[in-house]
Amino acid sequence: MKKFLLSLTALAAMSVSAQDYEVRTLTFEDSDYKGESTNYAGKLDWSSIIDEQYGGPLLYPKDFDEEAGDIVYWWYDEGNTEIFSELLNNYWDGCYWGGGIAISNYIEADLTKGNYQTQLSVPASNGSKNFAVTFCNSNPTIDEMNPQVELTILHDKLHIVESMMISPTTYSLNIAKNGDGYSAHGLTGADDYVTLTIHGLVEKKVVSSVDVDMARAGKFLEGWQTIDLTSLGEVDGLMFTMNSNDVGTYGINQPTYFAFDNVKVRFAKDDDTDRISTANVSATATQRYSLGGQQLNASHKGINIVRMSDGSVRKVMVK
Repeated sequence: MKKFLLSLTALAAMSVSAQDYEVRTLTFEDSDYKGESTNYAGKLDWSSIIDEQYGGPLLYPKDFDEEAGDIVYWWYDEGNTEIFSELLNNYWDGCYWGGGIAISNYIEADLTKGNYQTQLSVPASNGSKNFAVTFCNSNPTIDEMNPQVELTILHDKLHIVESMMISPTTYSLNIAKNGDGYSAHGLTGADDYVTLTIHGLVEKKVVSSVDVDMARAGKFLEGWQTIDLTSLGEVDGLMFTMNSNDVGTYGINQPTYFAFDNVKVRFAKDDDTDRISTANVSATATQRYSLGGQQLNASHKGINIVRMSDGSVRKVMVK
């Protein structure tokens, strides 16, 4: 079953001048959690959706059945940057191995321990407790058959994403340096590279991009680095892909992981994070969805995504 994808096609772009915006930061810290509705784990924090590194019940659910209404792992920075993300569900089993973004707090400095069983670890802390680990689709082709990991800003305007901090994971850095059974050698040759591309999205279409070399010709990104994203322009989401010269039959041989934190997004000072619009008071609800994309027969407690008869999409809190 094709899942509902949040569409912002009816939402207007609006420029934000330097003197009229505030910067909101997605930190994944519990002290900064502003959501009023419960998260994927039914709690009001970030730490409760940190799972085991491999095989845990949140990221690797047993007997996942989308047709029966099971919802994939998701997270939402409600009341702040309004950034939402969920697993790709590439294999229709609701598991992280299909790609997506997981919240983490794992640190593993020993690169020799970097493998799929420590896939949520980074080599060093950036000074905060929590961060996010992205597992990209190993096929960087962007089309309907190859969904890619996205962040969606659930707001009625386009926004400038100022920057984000990124880091390799312990797993990705280990294999980039030393190789493994899939990648025969480290990326030390003159032509060797792994590049992360951060795409700016408007209405689910790529409008801009920024490249970040995670490895190139024996040089590696080894710690946290702040990436300027202002050149992406005004967007309503980000998409992540990774490319490398180390490829095989099924795509990139290198582990396509990276971590990120402290995503800074500009909001106009008079922006209200509530998406409810009164522009057309006669519009009626035609479809309702949960944040995880499940179509609902009726409103349910928490945040509902409602498609209206005038084509608009609203975020509605039901208490």
